[in-house]
Amino acid sequence: MNFHHSRAPLTADELKRRAEALSANSQASDHHQSHSGDEAVDTDHSDERQYGPTAAKILREVKRSVALASQDAKLAVFTEAAATLADAVASQWVPKNVMVDRLSEIAVAHGHFGRDQREIEELIGQYAERASTSTQKPEQAPSGSKPAKRRLIVHRASDLEPEKLVWVWPGRIPEGKLVLLGGPPGLGKSQLTAFMSATVSNGGHWPCGEGSTLPGDVIFMSAEDGVQDTIIPRLMAAGADRERVHIVSAATKPDGTGRKTFSLKTDVDLLEDMARKIGTVRLIIVDPISAYMGGSDGNGNVETREVLEPLADMANRLRIAVVAVTHLNKGGGGGNQSALNRFAGSIAFVAAARAAFAVIEDPEDDERRFLLQAKNNLGKKCKGLAFRLEQRLVGDDVMSSNVMFEGDHVSESIDEALSASENRGAKKGQSGGGKDDVMQFLRDILSAGPVDVLEVERQARAAALLEDDKRLSKSKAFRDARIELGIKSTRDGFGPGSRYVLEVPDASWAPKNPMGAPSQTRAPMDDLGAHGEAGGPR
Repeated sequence: MNFHHSRAPLTADELKRRAEALSANSQASDHHQSHSGDEAVDTDHSDERQYGPTAAKILREVKRSVALASQDAKLAVFTEAAATLADAVASQWVPKNVMVDRLSEIAVAHGHFGRDQREIEELIGQYAERASTSTQKPEQAPSGSKPAKRRLIVHRASDLEPEKLVWVWPGRIPEGKLVLLGGPPGLGKSQLTAFMSATVSNGGHWPCGEGSTLPGDVIFMSAEDGVQDTIIPRLMAAGADRERVHIVSAATKPDGTGRKTFSLKTDVDLLEDMARKIGTVRLIIVDPISAYMGGSDGNGNVETREVLEPLADMANRLRIAVVAVTHLNKGGGGGNQSALNRFAGSIAFVAAARAAFAVIEDPEDDERRFLLQAKNNLGKKCKGLAFRLEQRLVGDDVMSSNVMFEGDHVSESIDEALSASENRGAKKGQSGGGKDDVMQFLRDILSAGPVDVLEVERQARAAALLEDDKRLSKSKAFRDARIELGIKSTRDGFGPGSRYVLEVPDASWAPKNPMGAPSQTRAPMDDLGAHGEAGGPR
């Protein structure tokens, strides 16, 4: 690699600025070193904030090792520092561009060790190429070359410094971790994400005296709600600083053209690039996470882990909290499962999350909601919160709902509250949900593409929106919701293996993915469909 030709030469101003910032030359005067100390501390803090304490320690120590070396040994120590940073890049502690920049800064501060500038830049380029080769995947290896050997990525415990856990929402939402927010449709989960976004964007206070948060930016992803008619009004109603909220509506196709739904399988690198560019992101909202699984149904543990792992790794590296919205299943055994086992999809969702909370309707008050903890691996048990949704006028003839928390904590148990809420609905004769709940459910389940009718019915029963012995065609709420949303039933395939699926064509919240029904089990032809025909509806 010809580093001199691949990188633009540093300008005189850049050379001067970097030399002053590093002050690493051991020949510098004590007066100059005393002034550079504060800058070095600022650089360390910036590195720790952007890349984490381990990376910051590596960057700090390679600079220090060169500065403390004797004049005759500086070049040899610099070469060792380049090897150390190349290994750090290969182990994904430090980005490669940071490695190149820091080595260039050290070389400039030490006058290129009395060598020709081109020679030092070639040396840096060699180690940058080594780092690229070490991180290259086997399928990306040059033609004819041997694939890289499989290896374990291991770090000696003594080389790693302990990290202090930082909370965005004290006791509830930790920095760098995934948090789940679940609940039945229509209870205010999305309004809660708008409230969280507003609090973070303003550096505001959390309810019930639970502290405050430093101001930061928010990346907001919502696959269901319209941006200008729903998300923006909600953010305005919550009082968010909209300059700090960045709404992701789509991604381009792999060739850089057109639009496609953001996928956690393929597009996390784009999300990371965006977060790094903004530089002050503290929170990412994913609502609902099922819409961004890239065709995965979210029910397989292995596949779900493979999709969530890149997101969790990115959050940890950048110290950004991620709140993912999902819904709750009804649960087997008469609804007696614990709330932790009621989160929709694979148990891998709950396993990957460090904390999980559920929104539950107060069984004694239709307008009151509870926010209760289902899991928290990193802190003590949180007390419950209670809130209501109020309507606010946010513009000319534009109304939106907003979360209003009560001033005191509540002591309700999440399992007892969930059971009481569902039992209350059953006692009132609510064999299914109303049209609004059903519409929200259909948006959720169809957001990732067409879904088998029998799978829709199965999940509708699990969500207590459809009686066990009733078909979709016999439910007025589902019939009305399908008409209003424009949902169509189409036949997929022919003959004994065919099935009927529901889909929402050309909806703004419906990703244009290939067929990716949550259940890959085809409907048997001898099973009556939602309209009573063999194999499903026509």
